[in-house]
Amino acid sequence: MAPSLRGQVRTAIVLAATVSVVLLGVPLAIGISRLIDSRALTGLQRDAVRGVAAVPDNVLETGAVVRLPGVGAGTQLAVYDVHGDRVSGSGPQHSALAARAADGREHDGRDGRDLAVVVPVLSDTAVAGSARASVTRTSLHERVWETWALLALLAVLSLAVALLLARRSSRVISQPFEQLTAAARVLAEGRAIELRAPTGAVEADAVRQALEDSAREVEELVRHEREFVRDASHQLRTPLSALVLSLEQDRPDVDAALSQARYLTTTISDLVSLRALATTGSCDPVAVARQSVARWFGQGHRVELRAAESAVVGLSEPALRQALDVLIDNALRHGAEPVRVTVEPYGDSTLIEVSDEGAGFPDGLRKGTGLGLATRVVERAGGSLVVRRSGPAPRIALLVPRAQSSS
Repeated sequence: MAPSLRGQVRTAIVLAATVSVVLLGVPLAIGISRLIDSRALTGLQRDAVRGVAAVPDNVLETGAVVRLPGVGAGTQLAVYDVHGDRVSGSGPQHSALAARAADGREHDGRDGRDLAVVVPVLSDTAVAGSARASVTRTSLHERVWETWALLALLAVLSLAVALLLARRSSRVISQPFEQLTAAARVLAEGRAIELRAPTGAVEADAVRQALEDSAREVEELVRHEREFVRDASHQLRTPLSALVLSLEQDRPDVDAALSQARYLTTTISDLVSLRALATTGSCDPVAVARQSVARWFGQGHRVELRAAESAVVGLSEPALRQALDVLIDNALRHGAEPVRVTVEPYGDSTLIEVSDEGAGFPDGLRKGTGLGLATRVVERAGGSLVVRRSGPAPRIALLVPRAQSSS
């Protein structure tokens, strides 16, 4: 199983901190070790020079009494003859490093188990002996280990702080993506999602915006599909009922049934074409109105057409046919015949009005499924559904813009 984003971020931060501590701590530890040796040599050189100043200006002999100055704890100071044998002070009985001072130069470095500095004692132009200052290497090692232990403690504290910061940072970095993941799962289940405000992280906010856009598209698609199912049910109910009635008579009216079947086919084709989220097209509103009036008139209804010459409108024939049939059907159901369909120019648009002799709707127009369909298809073309008179003798119209010229 792949590690989570939070775990990857935390691991990356801790790993980076560990590498940084190692890359910084190892050279620092080596440098401190050398610094301790360097400071020790500087102190030993100072003590050895003080020892030289205390030696009498004559040839040193074994057993000669020399009063040496005091030195710090852990430091040994002694005087040696030219052969490296101790004359006075504290230190090893024989020092190879002190014997090398016979060349008249200062020497320092390891001398047995000690770190020592030897400064020659000159008598006139000859080397009388040397003063040797030293500390045990064990004590130096203890200082180094103490310093390294302190560095290790600081490194552990640094890594502990890095781990705490890594946990917090990983939570801050991963939380927006975790929320987006949860929102995506909710969206996949078909439920509405709620996202928090932008986080300030460019990548997370980009995913958030994409998810919001997808959610809106899915919501719009689901809403459109529900409207399609509702519209199809509404538009098919009337012709199906008429078809059933035609066939259930004692003497079935086959011609009427065939007519309703043909209209059902047309309605289904219209609804399928209107299923698209964006519909385009144009048609002659007078021709569409004439077909609708003829169909309803052929079913025994008093439906009349009054049409003036009108330009082609920017609405497809299926859309206009279904919208107009909704208005005529409502007028026949809820109004009184005769029903009149009027098509006439209205500025830069065309007015397709349906009126009847009913009482109207004094309490305001309540849009059901049919009127909702008519409103949507007209508004998609940039038009609108207009109540010109609420009653009596109500008048409802489709205001449809003219089709744009292709030139």
